[in-house]
Order: sequence, then C-alpha cells, then structure tokens
Amino acid sequence: MKKAQSVALIGAGKLTDSSLARFWALSELLGPVKASSFRLASRIANRLRAGYPVKDCSEFDACRLILICVPDRSVKGVVAELCSAPIHWPRKAVVLCSTWLDSMELRPLAARGASVGSLSTIPGFDDTRYLVEGDRLAVLESRRLVEHGERRAVAIERQLKPLFLTALTCTGSLLVPLLMAASESLRHAGVPSAASAAILEKQLSQSLRSYVRGGRRAYQEPRELPRQLRALSIADPPLASYIEQSCRLAARLLEARQPLAEKHYSAAQLA
Repeated sequence: MKKAQSVALIGAGKLTDSSLARFWALSELLGPVKASSFRLASRIANRLRAGYPVKDCSEFDACRLILICVPDRSVKGVVAELCSAPIHWPRKAVVLCSTWLDSMELRPLAARGASVGSLSTIPGFDDTRYLVEGDRLAVLESRRLVEHGERRAVAIERQLKPLFLTALTCTGSLLVPLLMAASESLRHAGVPSAASAAILEKQLSQSLRSYVRGGRRAYQEPRELPRQLRALSIADPPLASYIEQSCRLAARLLEARQPLAEKHYSAAQLA
C-alpha cells in the first residue's frame, strides 16, 4: 500500500522540461500520478523521481493539492475526468499549470466545492518568480510547493490573470512593432545597424528608468512630430501612418484615463 501524499498530478509529455521538476518539495509531497496511460504515468513518476503511477483518479481523494500539467488543448477533458471521479472536493485545491489559461478553466470543479487556481512562470526571472492566481487555499498550497530559496510567488485574485497577461502583451507583442518602427526609421536615416542597436537599447533603458521613477509623468509629447511625419511619409508611407496613429492613440489614452495607481479592478467587476 503506497503512503498517501499531499500532492497529486495529472501530467502529459516531458515534465522534466517544465519548472515542475525543479520544485524542491515535490519529491516529498508528490503521491499519485495519472496520465493518459499507466505506462506514461510511470514514466513521468520515474523522470520526476517522485510519486507513483495510478490508473484512475480515485486515489486523489487523499491529497490536498491536485496539479494539472497537460497541454492547454487537453485541459477540458482532464477537468471532465476529475468531475466524474469519486473525490470529495471541499478543502481540496486544484491548480492548473499553464502560461495562458487560468482558474476559469476549472469552474466545473469549483462548482463542486474545490478551491481552484493557476500557476505559471513569470518571463525574464530565470525560474525564480511565479504567478499564482486563484482562491485562497489554491494560492496557499501553490506557494507551499513553489517557494524555496530565491524562488518566490506573486499571488493575485481569481480571474485576474488576463490583466497580468495584458502586461506581457504590452511589453512583448505590442512593443515589438514599435521597436521595428524605430529600427526602420534609423535605417532610413542611414544609421549603421550596430549603432542603431546601441541607440535603441539606450533609449529603451532610459524610458524604462523614467517610467519606474515617475509613472505616467515620464510621458512627453513628441517634439516636431509633423516634421518627422512629413519626412517619413516620403521614405516609408506605411511606417509614417503607423507612427501617426500610434501617437494619436497614445494621446487619447493619456487624456481619457486617470492615473493607473488610483484605479483598481476586482474579480467581481471582471466576471
């Protein structure tokens, strides 16, 4: 008879490549491991050097925390499987390990009394910062698993992860086109590529420092913008249009909104 542990896992794929394998407490806390097949569950347990394979989810009933670490496309099916399992859900936490999905995917389990949440790495921190979103018990159990040494978790309320992801979009997907526009403008000006890279890096660092110190007060209206746009319209009309529209949208945003520090959203407002 296997000794009951406090953490259960439903996994798929090579979990040794995920941050899950680096959680120091996992070797002591992990118990039943379930996968699409008993053979895969056994392989996952062996690779993690923790837990033991099981054929169904019935043994999860003895665990306080259930981790779901599967591809996003498989989450719905896993949740349905858990809903049909003979598990007493109150006082149990179910946490989804996913970069983009959150506890909303676990609503059927929440309706049965489970505390639900999600866990993901925060980009750029070399596996030392994690985002934990969800109900209080799910957050507590996740932090107990994650935090050790320099590794820390940033906790937010349930359903607020999309706002966190928006920040990643602003500093990633939306920032790249602006960097491309800046780079193209320097190219049209005849600046060598090596010098262009150095200029962009300095400008970005200066802008970031200014924003960290002063927030929205760091914003300054573009000087001589019409002159810039006239010159760029000759060299690259689509780029000129993009920059003009970006400046207009930025001005509208700053005019319409109060300081971000004065406005907060609750989970209830976003539901």
